[in-house]
Amino acid sequence: MKKSLCATIDMPISYYMMDEEEMTYTNGGINIGMSTAYLDKNICNEQAKGLIRTYGWKDVSALQLAKEIYGHAIVYYKFSLLEKIPGLNTEVYQHAADGVDVKNQVDEHQWLWDIIWNF
Repeated sequence: MKKSLCATIDMPISYYMMDEEEMTYTNGGINIGMSTAYLDKNICNEQAKGLIRTYGWKDVSALQLAKEIYGHAIVYYKFSLLEKIPGLNTEVYQHAADGVDVKNQVDEHQWLWDIIWNF
């Protein structure tokens, strides 16, 4: 017979629970995860077009989103050595490891994604 353990968890006063839809709205975007497929520019383009179609985004182009998706994948899969460099490990590598956060606006690091895309 399996035992089940139930307990009450006391949450901090500032705790607030959100569902996925509300979190998407609050953050203004979504996290599409990380995949080795994003090392392919064509797949990034298709993913970006799908996001724009699905969410009706108008303030960012498919190419800008594709570059952001591709750039995150390159940083995560090709530059894993960044994980070992203090400062860059949390600022850069772990950020990429958490997946790609995309939204209906040009990313603040677009200049970097442009460089990676054209390299």
